Amino acid sequence: MNFLEQLPLTNADDIRTLDRLTCARQGITSLQLMERAATRCTAKLLELYPDNHHWTVVAGPGNNGGDGLVIARQLFMRGDHVQAYRPHGRPCGADHDANAARLERLLPTADLAAFTPPTRGVLIDALFGVGTNRPLAEPYASLVAAINRAPVPVVAIDLPSGLQAEQPLAPNSAVVHATHTLCLGCPKAALLWAEHEPYVGTLHLLPIGLDRTTLADIPGARWLEPAWLCAQQRPRRRFAHKGDAGRLLLVAGSRGMTGAAVMTAQAALRSGCGLLTAHLPAACTDAFHAQTIEAMSDADPHPDHNSRLSRDIAADALLLGCGLGTHADTAALLHDLAARYHDRPMVWDADALNLLAADPALQAKLPPASVLTPHPGEYTRLAGHALTHDCERMDAARNLAARLHAVVVLKGKYSIISAPNGDTLINPTGNAGMAKGGSGDVLAGIIAALLAQGYPPFTAAAIGTYLHGLAADLALAASYLTSLTARDLIAAIPAALQSLFLEPLIS
Repeated sequence: MNFLEQLPLTNADDIRTLDRLTCARQGITSLQLMERAATRCTAKLLELYPDNHHWTVVAGPGNNGGDGLVIARQLFMRGDHVQAYRPHGRPCGADHDANAARLERLLPTADLAAFTPPTRGVLIDALFGVGTNRPLAEPYASLVAAINRAPVPVVAIDLPSGLQAEQPLAPNSAVVHATHTLCLGCPKAALLWAEHEPYVGTLHLLPIGLDRTTLADIPGARWLEPAWLCAQQRPRRRFAHKGDAGRLLLVAGSRGMTGAAVMTAQAALRSGCGLLTAHLPAACTDAFHAQTIEAMSDADPHPDHNSRLSRDIAADALLLGCGLGTHADTAALLHDLAARYHDRPMVWDADALNLLAADPALQAKLPPASVLTPHPGEYTRLAGHALTHDCERMDAARNLAARLHAVVVLKGKYSIISAPNGDTLINPTGNAGMAKGGSGDVLAGIIAALLAQGYPPFTAAAIGTYLHGLAADLALAASYLTSLTARDLIAAIPAALQSLFLEPLIS
């Protein structure tokens, strides 16, 4: 799989193009593609609610409603109780009308105007999909309000009705509050924004077999897919030795912040780094070695903070910042490292980013193979302004990457990975259990280890971000969301690597 064949963020025009060309190139009809999409939805519904046998389907007048009618038919055919509502007395599009006729031969439907919120089972919202480009007016606004009054789980097909694929919500908009959203084919930007979490619920992206060649023609950001990551893998030679596996220089820690250096080092070693040397304040070295016996250390002359590198340390990549502090001596050290190792890839994290943000001269020295990993607060300092809405994150990452000529990983739910040339990926892995100190140190360590092993910066950032979230998802299986710690992520890195690179992939 090439980079552009990964799933793009799509709008209504993109979806129409993808559907049309998929049908043409695969020799199927649009009715058959609708059946395929609905079948995936039905399977997911039965996976989410295996013990439920009562379904209410609210189908709107377009193709999203057509999907809902197919789902209603499939659920009825398996013997479940189904109540379906749809527009009566007017044409709703060829595919919608064809599926309405098929359903009516099995199950009489009610008119949307007669909708009554169910008191049991699951409600399926198939009113509107990506075609909505303005707030819902009457009578649909009242219909959405009635759906939201239902005391049952609500599953939205493609988008919660009332949500627009690319626009933040206008005040007082009528929008379905979904428990789950089954997004068809390609992700839509509005499903990925924190402000829309109350409407989207848990997001599930369902592949529907869209034509990969056509996907490559859609411009914009890509959804990070395991198949592309696997194609980037650099397998270790059977005769490799520790020097071949990458030498990493970690410059981290300060008094009271030794733990950041420990977690970063352990994550890097778990991610394949062959040799790791940590340059630490003298007061940190004993505690560091007590926790990380596989690493070497180089003590800084200053006991409390990093101030200077007294010798050249062999390194294929560097990691700067975790627990580093912002002392003036440390800022001078970063200038020295940027000049001394200008031809090596570097990860800049935490306080290295804060020092970089405050120093235009250091920004001018930024090595060309740098990866920056800011969280929103660090982004604000680097960019000079805060983000006011999640819809700004994509452009923010791209603009910062272009301005600093570096790869940027803008961290958060659905982290954004952007290269200086504009290539952008959205990471799907991870969970809210990662909202705990130390998680970012683990990510920095993973990416730095991949750089040391020879991965290009953009590839290392993509693999590292995906693995980081995948480790959290795997760790959650043996823990509880609020109980996850950074050390749990480190312990799950081997399983994440095995899951990504060794297990067969399901397309």
